[in-house]
Amino acid sequence: MLKNIIARLIRKQEAMTGESADFMRDLYAGSPAGFWRFALFLPMSRHRGALPLDAACAVRIAAVHAEDCGPCLQTVINLSLVAGARPEILRAAVEENLAAMDEETRLAFEFAKHLSARDARSEDLRSAVERRWGKAGLAEIALAIASTRVFPTVKRAMGYGQACQRVVVAGKATDAALREARAA
Repeated sequence: MLKNIIARLIRKQEAMTGESADFMRDLYAGSPAGFWRFALFLPMSRHRGALPLDAACAVRIAAVHAEDCGPCLQTVINLSLVAGARPEILRAAVEENLAAMDEETRLAFEFAKHLSARDARSEDLRSAVERRWGKAGLAEIALAIASTRVFPTVKRAMGYGQACQRVVVAGKATDAALREARAA
């Protein structure tokens, strides 16, 4: 009975993300208690409140881009599209095309990018983020970055994070993905 519930939850996750969740099956097989703790973590990874949708999605792209070369980034993109984010903004975030972003998205993205890279420039942006969205915005970005980083780590540890893949936004490969494919 419990295995059927787990299987259904994992299939639902795969349907929602458009990506394999085999790492979750292995996590459950290796540690059912660990799996349930991970499952309880999932709602935190989807928290959004103070930031506009596009900015929140750009934050997650910046964070996962620092950790992953494709599979988790694709999952973030797919979830962002389902949530209603604009494909052109997601593409701009993947390609780090700041000129294609509105001011709010650019601010959130740059802060997340520098913070994820442990770059001191994030300190210069923190006050601008706080002026724009208050402590709620800082908290949302902090939770988004921290939770986004968990997935690539768990996947790599379970043996699922080593493959690179082309990143596609709304059916179109990003320029960054095309450049990487040509270089390979």
